[in-house]
Amino acid sequence: MNSLLFGIVQGGTFEDLRKQSAQAIVDLDFNGYAIGGVSVGEPEPEMFKAIEATVPYLPADRPRYAMGLGTPAQLVELVARGIDMFDCVIPTRVARNGSAFTRQGMISLKAGWAKEEFGPIEPGCECFACRRFTRAYLRHLLNVNEILGLRMLSVHNSHMFMKLMADLRAHIAAGTFAEFRREFITTYRPSRKILAARNNAKPTDEAAR
Repeated sequence: MNSLLFGIVQGGTFEDLRKQSAQAIVDLDFNGYAIGGVSVGEPEPEMFKAIEATVPYLPADRPRYAMGLGTPAQLVELVARGIDMFDCVIPTRVARNGSAFTRQGMISLKAGWAKEEFGPIEPGCECFACRRFTRAYLRHLLNVNEILGLRMLSVHNSHMFMKLMADLRAHIAAGTFAEFRREFITTYRPSRKILAARNNAKPTDEAAR
């Protein structure tokens, strides 16, 4: 398998610096192009602006990779802006805090509401955790500090992200991406932290459910 070399575009939230950096990196003719310096504490709208200021200057026939991103809703929105690849610790980091991602948003399985929830983390999910364990049992594992609970949430979150990306590829190929994006963003509920960042406000605690 051949290795690919990516050039990294920087420039913070400054559109002129993003353009200058992208053009200089493209001139070096890399196999693909990464967008760095995003999701480093700036509000989400500023992150999207940085991506939008960069993508037009990157070749459409080379992979475009957003470094360190993102949540499920961000992945959908960034694909709509021309991004092809992502990497982020968020599926496992969120799992270590006792939370799981679903197509409707993030849920905290350590919270009391899950005590008598005897269904899977997400109905319809085919991951190992959803096929074998209930929300209530996973809550028990998390609250007694049993490492299996964290591992199962990591399995689910990783599966959810991979399935989402597979669905995005399928809808792009079928020409139905716009409809999928609209429906996903309409039904997905961001965490309170993301909502606060969008409003440039101090984040509150994560949504319990």
